[in-house]
Amino acid sequence: MKYLVILLLAMGSLSETYSQNSGLIIPLEHQQAIQNGTRTNTGVPGASYFQNRADYVIEAEFDPATCILTGKEKIKYQNSSPDTLKWFVIRLYQNLFKPESLRNVEIDPEDFTQGVEVTKLVIGEKTLNPEKFRYLGTNLTVGIPGKLFPSSSVDITVEWKVQLPKKTNLRMGKYGDGSYFVAYWYPRIAVYDDINGWTYDSYTGVHEFYNDYGNYNVKITVPEKHSVWATGVLQNKSDLYTTDIVNRISKSEKSDDVVEVITADDYTKNNVFKTTGPLTWHYLADNVTDFVFGVSNNYLWDAAGTVVDSKTGRRAVVNAVYATPNGKGIAEIGRNTIKSLSDKLIGVPYPYPHNTVWEGNGGMEFPMMCNDGPVEELFEKVFVTSHEISHSYFPFMVGTNESLYAWMDEGLITFIPKAIELESGNKNAHYYVGAYGARTMGTIYDMPLIIPSTEMTQGNYMMQNYGRAAAGFYFLRDAIGDEMFKNVLKEFVLRWQGKHPLPMDFVNTLNSVTGKDWSWFWNPWFYEFGYADLALENVSSVNNELNLVVRKKGKFPVPVEIKVNFEDKTSETIKENLVVWKDSDTYNVKKKFTKKVVSVELGGNNIPDAFPENNVYKF
Repeated sequence: MKYLVILLLAMGSLSETYSQNSGLIIPLEHQQAIQNGTRTNTGVPGASYFQNRADYVIEAEFDPATCILTGKEKIKYQNSSPDTLKWFVIRLYQNLFKPESLRNVEIDPEDFTQGVEVTKLVIGEKTLNPEKFRYLGTNLTVGIPGKLFPSSSVDITVEWKVQLPKKTNLRMGKYGDGSYFVAYWYPRIAVYDDINGWTYDSYTGVHEFYNDYGNYNVKITVPEKHSVWATGVLQNKSDLYTTDIVNRISKSEKSDDVVEVITADDYTKNNVFKTTGPLTWHYLADNVTDFVFGVSNNYLWDAAGTVVDSKTGRRAVVNAVYATPNGKGIAEIGRNTIKSLSDKLIGVPYPYPHNTVWEGNGGMEFPMMCNDGPVEELFEKVFVTSHEISHSYFPFMVGTNESLYAWMDEGLITFIPKAIELESGNKNAHYYVGAYGARTMGTIYDMPLIIPSTEMTQGNYMMQNYGRAAAGFYFLRDAIGDEMFKNVLKEFVLRWQGKHPLPMDFVNTLNSVTGKDWSWFWNPWFYEFGYADLALENVSSVNNELNLVVRKKGKFPVPVEIKVNFEDKTSETIKENLVVWKDSDTYNVKKKFTKKVVSVELGGNNIPDAFPENNVYKF
């Protein structure tokens, strides 16, 4: 009986492995993680999953006129891994601007610096000699005195100085006199995880970031008459702002209407700040992956709040801080975005007390902050605002690895908020599907998404991680239905909130929630070379009965859309989602009409096809 029980348990284990991973391409490191118990075949974190963390107490001074930042920080690093750590990898992202650094982007030569000058580094009780530091790219590697054993922590003290760029706007920078958006500004401990151990990827300007979660206690001193907006919650607003401004802030937190917190008239009448002289702004942020801030002595400030959790009544606020008229309306768009994400699109309440949209350049997301360029057209405003705010879920609420798998967050966030764009009247919100199909699909630049994003150039980085990935998710939702796709997203968020999932954790969640094996779809769209190509074959029409075969000649499964045109200039469309390709490369159509068929057209605006010339048949 004992051996029978063991055999049955083993068969059950094998059944689970097969049902969850049948046909899936599983990287060896993920297979090893499953064996180690940190990951599972079902997409939930394993019983042995671990995650280290670093909590930061930072004091910094910054002058937007000189762009010089000096700081000191105390870090408490917790080693929750089963490993004894012998060294730290410390991220110094501003070393990108050292002349000798490897870069995949252009920077203004006038912004070349000597990078981050670390003037003091203490680990535990030992002060390290800066002359013996080992730098590699934007990383500093230092030995840990006495090592750091499992289930133990160590205190780290760092003092540093850095010249931030004055002309180069790479996700951050100077935006006029007195205004600066500050990011990647403090030394931080790299991620040590269950897949790669320490992460050593150097920042080259293209790929984005992978950070651990931590608490931030930050004080920032700036010149007089400069406001600071930042990740986290401002602790001393009553000491800094006039009573009028404080009351408006409080009003915005309770009202669904847009509140003008700071106006041009307030600057004119000197009705913004309570005191003169340098100002110190104190922010607290809990369990976030980064901390950024914006400084300005002239930006206007609108704010609008909404309920994001109907069960508790919890509210969140979207702030728009801006210098041009294009900033008007951003707070309302942002408020509608966090409401829609919370109630409909993902179904998980927006996780933070605020999101502040800073008018800067381009579009870049941070925890509770966005750096978005000023745009005039409504559709563009809705696009960039909803896109960057939606990143609050991926990669911040769910800590995906942007450095290696940018498509996990960019693909989802290119796709998910398109519903907000459609509601605003943009009828071509899913243009990226056609753009990917026309520009990259099937070419030598169409790299499988499982290839680390760090290995991609700036050109195919954008098209793959935004275009191909978003198209894949778009077709996946079409296949499983809106409600089921939402269930998958919600379950993935709840499983991996505050953790670091891999691509396999998402597809295993997809399989477990739907109860089906999607490897036949997932492998070609996300892990393989290929392209989409459907073709018409054996087309005939006798006595108004249409017969034809649609053949899937390409590797990528896509929906079937057939437009049947009649003699009287009318038409009818036949549609099937891509599930028809699960077990066959052909799809047969046999349908009787009351009118004479004159032609048949295969395809649609949002269905890529490498060889469209075999998609039309005329009688």
